[in-house]
Amino acid sequence: MKRYRMLAAFFAIMVSVSLACGSISFDTSTTIPTPTSAPVLNPTPDQLQVQPPEPPVSSPSAGNDSGFVTVEDQNKLFVFEIPGDWTYEANDLGNAIYSDVYMYSDTWTSPDGSGVIESISGRSEGFDFDGTTSTYVTLDLLNTYYSSTGREGDIRVSSTSTAQDGSTRLDWKSTGGDYSGISWFEIRGNRTFLMWTVDWGNAADQSVLDILDHAINTYQIQTQ
Repeated sequence: MKRYRMLAAFFAIMVSVSLACGSISFDTSTTIPTPTSAPVLNPTPDQLQVQPPEPPVSSPSAGNDSGFVTVEDQNKLFVFEIPGDWTYEANDLGNAIYSDVYMYSDTWTSPDGSGVIESISGRSEGFDFDGTTSTYVTLDLLNTYYSSTGREGDIRVSSTSTAQDGSTRLDWKSTGGDYSGISWFEIRGNRTFLMWTVDWGNAADQSVLDILDHAINTYQIQTQ
């Protein structure tokens, strides 16, 4: 489903709704079921550019003999480590999601498909992101692309916190899809939005969960 709309207008509507209905409430339950994997961002062919970007080059981690390689996103916003046999896909989404935000996605998937690491980044065209706007964008993406239904109601955020790098962390679960995930979102400068997500399914082996944990622990911001 192509979702072409102006983020500034969408945000204005969301603000009016939140004022009428009260602030966003999260599921505060502390029990998250054992983590099928969340659906990854999978745009239709008309959402992609004719010439997709070349995947970033992976390089072996210095002093690492365990098969991990260092990978980066197509816009060089961050790096982290995963095994070299994970598959990678880069998509140039253009203005397919929001008409006034140019967006990209980068997806790394485990060989068995039970673990996924994905980033969705975008640069606004004509306005500055702030904390409130980026929060609404994150929730919109979670409700649209990470829910088992493709709409609001399936994803439940169990906790929020601030990471050491200043990004906001959301721990969440799908009530209908039997998978869980963690998403971090932040603003780079005033115009760049970044959402980084790891998710896993209930059939995921402990080794896959350990790899996701390793990716989280080795994640580093790229300075430009």
